[in-house]
Amino acid sequence: MEGLNVIAFYILAGFSVFSALGILFAKNVVHAVFMLVLVFLGIAGVFIISNAEFVGVTQIMIYIGGVLILMMFGIMLTHRIDGKRLETQNRRVIAASLLGFGLLGVLLYPLSEGFPLFDFEKGGESGLNVTEQIGVHLMTTELIALEVTAVLLLMALVGAAYIAGHNLKKKHGTD
Repeated sequence: MEGLNVIAFYILAGFSVFSALGILFAKNVVHAVFMLVLVFLGIAGVFIISNAEFVGVTQIMIYIGGVLILMMFGIMLTHRIDGKRLETQNRRVIAASLLGFGLLGVLLYPLSEGFPLFDFEKGGESGLNVTEQIGVHLMTTELIALEVTAVLLLMALVGAAYIAGHNLKKKHGTD
């Protein structure tokens, strides 16, 4: 089974790297955001095969489900307001390539010794896996902090909607 995890890791890592290269060479900003979705999916897959299911699902829900969708709406609305085509300009390609290959060398040097995968046991003493342990901890000892965070995020959402509506009324002259 460990050999299959290593193969899956290299496939997902390669998928993420080629998607990241797609971001670099995309002329259209919308295409670059779609490539970023693929990068985040590949990284989430790496987390999941590394037995970090909670981090993988969190990666999908927060980055893909929240941040990237927000970016897409922002790009789509900005594109319609300006009326111009959103395109990127690739400047300093040689310097960026040299820096990227240098960082690749720094990252590959420790991996030259081998590729160890940590083997999580099924729950240890409690019999729960890592995701279940995090869930039990959040719903028992950290419940107040979790609820306060939820209320704070809800207040931020209502405040943002109010500010956006107020600015829209000012723009159209209705108050």
